[in-house]
Amino acid sequence: MKTTNPAYTIDRVDAEDFQPDIIDGIQVGEDHQIEPAGDSPVKLYAALWRSEPATYDYVFEGDEAFHVIEGAATIELPDTGESIEVKAGDVGYFSAGTKSVWTITETFRKFTVIDS
Repeated sequence: MKTTNPAYTIDRVDAEDFQPDIIDGIQVGEDHQIEPAGDSPVKLYAALWRSEPATYDYVFEGDEAFHVIEGAATIELPDTGESIEVKAGDVGYFSAGTKSVWTITETFRKFTVIDS
């Protein structure tokens, strides 16, 4: 009898099992990936992400939407000179290729979805 993997997953924002998030060999916070066990032709990266206060350079590799669950950060956009403050309750969307510098000012958690 063939068993199939479900095409969904349910998780919680208070998940405990986070892994180091490594970009270009550097740890930039931690993430808890959320994805169904089955294969899907459309790939979205969905995760909870967290960090203690720190500063990270970050290029949005895909279109990314997020919801800030806890904390605060300043997102600087060096190409435009803009500086954006985000805090718990805020939602954001950044286009692929956007260069940014994140300064986490308070312990930070977000739910994020990236088009990969």
